This record gives sequence, structure tokens and C-alpha cells, in this order.
Amino acid sequence: MEVGLVPVIPLGFAFFLPFVAFLTGRRRGIVVAYSLSGFTIAFLSGIWLFKNAYSSKEPLVYAFGNWIAPIGIVFEVDRFSATLVLTATFGFLLAGIYSARFIRTHGLEFYYTFLLGLEAGTLGAFMTGDAFNAFVMLEVIGASAYAIVGFYRNRSEAIEGAFKYGISGAVATSLYFLALGFVYAFFGTLNMADLSAKFHRVSFPLTTRLFGDPALALAIFFALTIAMVIVKSAIFPGHYWLPDAYQGAPIPVGAMLSSFVEVVGIYLLARYTYTLFNGLPFWKTLSLVFFILGTATAFLGSIMMLVQRDVKRVIAYSTILHMGYLFMTLGVGSELALLAVDFHIVNHAIAKALLFFTVGAFIYRAGTSRINELEGIGREMPLTTSLFALATLSLVGVPPLNVFFSKMLIFDALLQVSPVLASVVVITSAIAAWAYFRVLVLLWRGRPVEGHHHGHEEKVEGEEVPAFLVVNLILGALVVLLGIFAPVLIDGFFHPAAVQAMDWQGYVEAVKRLSEVVLSSVH
Repeated sequence: MEVGLVPVIPLGFAFFLPFVAFLTGRRRGIVVAYSLSGFTIAFLSGIWLFKNAYSSKEPLVYAFGNWIAPIGIVFEVDRFSATLVLTATFGFLLAGIYSARFIRTHGLEFYYTFLLGLEAGTLGAFMTGDAFNAFVMLEVIGASAYAIVGFYRNRSEAIEGAFKYGISGAVATSLYFLALGFVYAFFGTLNMADLSAKFHRVSFPLTTRLFGDPALALAIFFALTIAMVIVKSAIFPGHYWLPDAYQGAPIPVGAMLSSFVEVVGIYLLARYTYTLFNGLPFWKTLSLVFFILGTATAFLGSIMMLVQRDVKRVIAYSTILHMGYLFMTLGVGSELALLAVDFHIVNHAIAKALLFFTVGAFIYRAGTSRINELEGIGREMPLTTSLFALATLSLVGVPPLNVFFSKMLIFDALLQVSPVLASVVVITSAIAAWAYFRVLVLLWRGRPVEGHHHGHEEKVEGEEVPAFLVVNLILGALVVLLGIFAPVLIDGFFHPAAVQAMDWQGYVEAVKRLSEVVLSSVH
């Protein structure tokens, strides 16, 4: 199997799904089976990629059409990106299984088409070794996300959320495209390894010379790229679209947006600052931007969680809070910081997916996401409520659950810079804990509501949906196990990933070696 096939698998399944649905008379069972096959194969390919990335001493490189860099497009996968690819393929598989029961409206084939497309774009963004190809993947993500957020097209909140997300996302990717224009004008390339080689004054085959001052080009590039990430990753003040998008989107979609799509921008910034351009002359200024905006985002997210009346919006602001943590940590610039970012992305994805899916079970049962109309439903669904509580405890940072350990790493990384920055994690976690506790109390102790059931499933009072329970129990087990085995996972996987991600020489040499091999075979 080739490295480049991993994101092509969900993309191929997405492309043919409408035709399969048409030829089979849109039979629900066939659509679900076909889609889940795509998610399963993608997950198996993610396992294969992870295994190969950790068994190789250097990043895995794949040149499309055997066109070597910097002429052609390449994928370059190190342990950092392989970790995220594995987590994403697993998360999308669970979302696909959950959706088979949760999505009951007409157009299931188009829903799965967009969800598979969303996975393809996300995987491609994590794997790409080309700055322009990253833009292409952002567009693939955007096209799929805008459509699937507005899947409930007969609901005003879905249309509003999709519209805000679409307009904001289009502006953000346009800024990144403009950034690429500036960096290409000065560097003459958009291949990531070639960019890093030029920045560090290392020779690279088949490339051009620098044009002008690289520091000026990179200052413009980072200004525009950060502006893109501020919107794409919902960093203050570009967070405004996210609560509306999550409120209108189906629950499984919100889970994938929060767990993986929103962190794509964070990942790209980490790749640019920690791998490609490690040692920027204006790093202190850049770091200050990360600290200020990250802190503002964390406080905004935690405080706004307290005043929401819709449970989806509570989760949305929780996502904003955690994006703030990640953005802050990028400003540290150390190996520990990158380790913390990688581990927290994985832990947040698992715990936040559990939070979304347990809330989805409540919404499925009650037919509403308004907190006051969900009062008392927790007593009728005790196992789901317990898993909801587990997710909230993890996200707050209660030991020995998984997010506690990544938050500790973030705290330690920020403590290297300032105790004040480190205290932001503690204070905002306490505020978020109160918001979660308020929702949990209402779910359990409030007066049960009647008349909000969807009505399309035959269920007795108090029955839990088996498909939802299976997915949530798997995620709940992972929340506990990732916490218990955190020290082992950090030493065995996440620390080596951070070390390799900060090795710009190894990143450049992997691509150079492939280029030299191809050139020597030609001669």
C-alpha cells in the first residue's frame, strides 16, 4: 500500500456513493454498509500508516505521479502527523456508525458523501508536504463542511450556521492563498521541505534561488496564515461562527468538526513554526500573539459556557476554550510544548467526541437541544448520563482521565514562560467545570419533560439506543485507558513524535533523498 492512498480512500468512496445510491434505489442499508466500509478501510489504512511511521527512522514520503519535489506534490508523514491521522480515521469511523442511527431524514447518501469528503480533506491536510496542497485540502474540508453543517436544510439555524461558516471560511482560505503568493514570490517554491531548506540555507535539488529578504516574506506569510487560523480554528476574535455552526449541524458532524477539523489550522501552524521555520527572527513577537489571543480565547470560551441555554452551544464554547489552550501552547516554542499540543489534540478529540455523542443520545430521545427541555432526561438514561459525566470530568482535567495528563503538559509548558500563563489553564478549567456541573445537575435532577420524543423509533421509556451506547462505551473506555496509560503512551509515542517533528534536517533530508534517488535513476 502507498502512503498517498490513505486520504484517497474516503475521497473515492465519497465520489462513488451517490452513484451507488442511485443504482440501488437509495436503499438505506446499502448506503450505510457502503459508507461504513469506506470508513473502516480508511481506519485500517490509518493503522498501517501509523505502524510504518513509527517503524521508520525518517518521515515517509510519497511523490504523486513520481514527480519529485519541488516540481511535484508530495505527502510527507512523520510520527506527529501519523498520530493525528490514526486518531482521525478512528473518530470518523465511530461518527459513521453513530450516524447510521442518528440521521433519519431523507438524503442519507449525501450526508455520508460529505462526511467522507470531510475525512479525506482532514487526512490530506495532516499528511501533505506542500503548502499549496494544504490550501487544496482546506478547500476540500470547507466544501464538505459547509454542506454538511447545513444538512438540515429545512431548519433556519442550520442554514444560518452553514452561511456564517461558509462566508467566514472562504475569507480565511483566501487569506491563506494570498499568503502563499507572497512566500512563493520570495522563495520560488511551496514544497515544505524546500521552504525549510531555503530558510536554513541548505542546498536542495531542482530548486531556484531566494528572491529578496526571506524574513519579510515570512512575516507577511505568518501574518496572513495566523489570520486564517484565527477563523478556521475559532480563535478570538474569529470565533463568532462556531456556536451557530454547531447548533445547526447534526451531532456527529459537530463532533468531527470539534475533534479534528478545527485543529487543522493549529496543526499547520505547528508544522510551520516547529518544523519548517524553527528559529524565526521574529519568534518573540509571534509568541506574544499566540499568548495574548490564546488567553483571550480560553477565557471567552469558559465564561460563555456559563450563560448558554442550548447544550450544543455549551459544547461549542468548550471547543473554543480548548482551541485557546492549543493556540497558547504554540507560543512556547519548546519540545515539551509540541508534545503537549499533540497529546492534547488526541485526548480532546476522544473526550469531546464522547461529550457530543452522549448529548446526541439525549437530543435523539427528547427531540430538542435546549437545556431546560432536557431536564430530568438523565434519570431515564443513567448509563448515557454517566458517560456524559465522564466526558465532562475528563475535559475539565480530573485525574486519572486522559485530558488531565495533556492539560498537565500544557501547564508545564506554559510554566516555562510564566506562572501567569499557566494559571490561565487552572482558572478557565474551574469556570468550565461549573458550566458542566450546571448542565449535569439539570439533566439529572430537573423535572422530566414529555412530548419531545422524535417519534420515528419504537422505544419504551428509559430505553437507551444500543448503537449509541456501543460507540459511547468505546470512547468512555478510551478516556479512562488513555489516562491510565498516559505515561507509557507519552514515552513510547508522543515524545518520539515531538522529537521527530522538530527535526527540520530530517524532514528536509527525507524529501531530498527521494529526489536524488529518482534523479539518479533517470541518469
